[in-house]
Amino acid sequence: MLGGGELRESALALGLELVDAGAELAIVDLRDAAALRAAASLPATLPRVVVAGEAERPLLDALAVEPSRVASACDARAIGPLVAAATPARPRSATRVVIVSAVRGGVGRTLLVANLARRLAQRLSVTAIDLSGTGALAWWLACEPRPWSELEALGDELSPDHLALLATQALPGLRVVGGPPSAPTPPIAIAAIRAALVLDDLVLLDAPLATDALFAAAARAADRVLVLAYEDALSAATLAAVAPPDGWLILSQSRAVRLGEREVFRALPRDEAAVSAALARRDRVGGGLGRAYDDLAEILALDAS
Repeated sequence: MLGGGELRESALALGLELVDAGAELAIVDLRDAAALRAAASLPATLPRVVVAGEAERPLLDALAVEPSRVASACDARAIGPLVAAATPARPRSATRVVIVSAVRGGVGRTLLVANLARRLAQRLSVTAIDLSGTGALAWWLACEPRPWSELEALGDELSPDHLALLATQALPGLRVVGGPPSAPTPPIAIAAIRAALVLDDLVLLDAPLATDALFAAAARAADRVLVLAYEDALSAATLAAVAPPDGWLILSQSRAVRLGEREVFRALPRDEAAVSAALARRDRVGGGLGRAYDDLAEILALDAS
């Protein structure tokens, strides 16, 4: 990675490992003079993605850089798809199940799941499963899924065909499973996750708090664990006590880079105006918070590819 702090942050956000030797890909910001000089020493056979503006257009032409390898900005959304296309193929397990929990209430867990679901359904087929039993996810997605009691009646016989019939189509490419007034038992939750994996590309789980046994059971079936928290002493103490599985710690309304012993993967900005507007429409959140959701959705889409 050859460039400034913004490019480095985006590379880390995309889960890239930054190395001094043996790299599989170079990301070069051609607008940075030091990065441009350092790029001259890279092996000619090393695949690369470059960041360039209009001022660098003559340089791109002179170097015969393919347009498909050029990003106009350093943010993860701009370089992510180019990195995925340029990275040498190697076997890996795609992310199929993402669970979202929190160390305390009111941090925006369901709001995050609903917004990820709306954004990801534009690119992948998604099943969003409400494990909380509150019905909040269905409210945000403007639908009325069947209660968990109808799925519980099927027990071990819950199949993908059953789930396809009982799930509610909230939007094109987006099914919702699990309505109020109660949360599922762990066995039926796991059965629903397995059935959803047959039906769709990605399964999003709106889970109870990280202190709940249902979260612990469902987390074992997840490929990615996202835990939300505030930047406060109570959240730090709860996080340390619960010690949820290693995953992405996301802080709400904060700029901190650590919470206790855990490194923060992402911080969501405070944006009350955008949330109020979304509440009035029961729709996706815009503004600064919406852009943060866009970034997370982009990373998860790459993870699932």
